[in-house]
Amino acid sequence: MSLLTLSLIAGFGSASYCVGLTQILRGNYRPNTFSRGIWLLLAINSMAGVGFSHGSRASLVLAVIFLIGNTVMCLGSLWKGSGSFGKLEQLCFGLIALSGIIWVLYPLPLINLSIGLFAHFIGGIPTFKNAYRNNESESTAFWSLFFIASLISLIASIGSPLRTMIFPLYFVGFDGLMILLSVSTRQSPLTSPPERSQL
Repeated sequence: MSLLTLSLIAGFGSASYCVGLTQILRGNYRPNTFSRGIWLLLAINSMAGVGFSHGSRASLVLAVIFLIGNTVMCLGSLWKGSGSFGKLEQLCFGLIALSGIIWVLYPLPLINLSIGLFAHFIGGIPTFKNAYRNNESESTAFWSLFFIASLISLIASIGSPLRTMIFPLYFVGFDGLMILLSVSTRQSPLTSPPERSQL
């Protein structure tokens, strides 16, 4: 795998979180501090899952950027975020706790990665709803840049066992759907909510 390919993954992925951080600093996005903390735990879980399940180098680079990006977003939420710990956060935290128990009791990194991605999807459901109701509530650039990074990672991983491609494959699907929703022509009179979950 070429250094150029890995650099492209890192570049597009990093650019995505630069867009997210810029939105925080400009006040266009007020992240929930508790949610960002959970997303950071999910990123740590994903990083460990990809690493210990012997994911491809492209998947590993994507997971590293995912972890760094969520760390930056979490720090940003401490500065310009809001705080609420609702049922969704409780559910995601419960799934992360379950993953942690499995990590301690059994060496099953692929299972833990799957649990983490499932928790990520559950946490993203409100974002899907927001984008469907009001496409202007989401940043197409944010989702597109990480989608490109994920797609490059997936393509670079072709030929590897399917289990090593789960991480980029998931984000190609997740971010791809977000792009479709964010560029949809559907309009709504609803106003854009102050909190979104850019993951």
